[in-house]
Amino acid sequence: MPNSPDAALKAAGLAVSEHAATSGDMVYKISGKTFTHRKLFRELGGQWSGMEEVWVFTGSDPRAAVAEALGNAGEIPQGMSDATHAALIRPNDNEPHYWGHRKRLRDRLLEGDEDALPDYELLELLLFYWKKRADTKPLSKQLLERFDNSLPSVLNARPEQLEGFEGIDRRALALFKAVRLLAARIVKEELSERPVLDTWDKLIAYLRASMAHSMVEQFRVLFLDRRNVLIGDEVQHEGTIDHTAAYPREVVKQALKLDASAVVVVHNHPSNHPKPSKADVAMTREIKDALKKVNVMLHDHLIISRRGHTSFSQMGLL
Repeated sequence: MPNSPDAALKAAGLAVSEHAATSGDMVYKISGKTFTHRKLFRELGGQWSGMEEVWVFTGSDPRAAVAEALGNAGEIPQGMSDATHAALIRPNDNEPHYWGHRKRLRDRLLEGDEDALPDYELLELLLFYWKKRADTKPLSKQLLERFDNSLPSVLNARPEQLEGFEGIDRRALALFKAVRLLAARIVKEELSERPVLDTWDKLIAYLRASMAHSMVEQFRVLFLDRRNVLIGDEVQHEGTIDHTAAYPREVVKQALKLDASAVVVVHNHPSNHPKPSKADVAMTREIKDALKKVNVMLHDHLIISRRGHTSFSQMGLL
């Protein structure tokens, strides 16, 4: 048997660090291959720290008790070297290759910059919270391959588009939708207190997050106050894959209700081409004329697609 508690813990793939707390008590933290021993640690008075991913013991040194408990449970081979024990823990290297991978991936994300993970690993990390104990890398790569290596397209996929992927269920759909909504709301909040015309790039980012990957056309209206701050954001209509209706009277009615001074109208092109059609131009003129009669300005009409966006104002179509 290993000669000391530290050697015994090391043989089990565990490490211990210690420090004095401000209260004067000693704090011991056990890290490493702790998962299979979690019941034992809890019985010995340990507490799991999810932030540090360690078992925490306060007061007396737990090493001797842990080593003894592991030995009694037969989890430390008697009279064997650490090297031999390591081979028993992982015979013939048959341990699933993804054991420990999740922690390494989380660490890279938390310790790196925003580009620390490529798209497939970021999606893989997200899928961890849907599939608790499985290798999610193959599914991540399959999803990206199916949707032209576009992470937003994966997150915006319709349920029927995901039916062919093994295991994808309503929990995964809810997870993807939650991420979409979080992304859109974070950007939208940044628009709420400042003039839209001063934060145009953030407005476009919000609209792309909200609409660019939708498979049906949406007609959206942004209502602005006298300072051009956003006071209303409404999807007034949804249509087919290539058409949605817009009713100038409804735009005017809501503008008056909100006491809006200006409006930006937006619709998306699921066809992925942001070029305006003749019908788009005609609709814009109707809305502009209707708003003008009630002294509300039409600032712009934006067409959003996965390839980019088009501004009627910039094109001289207003």
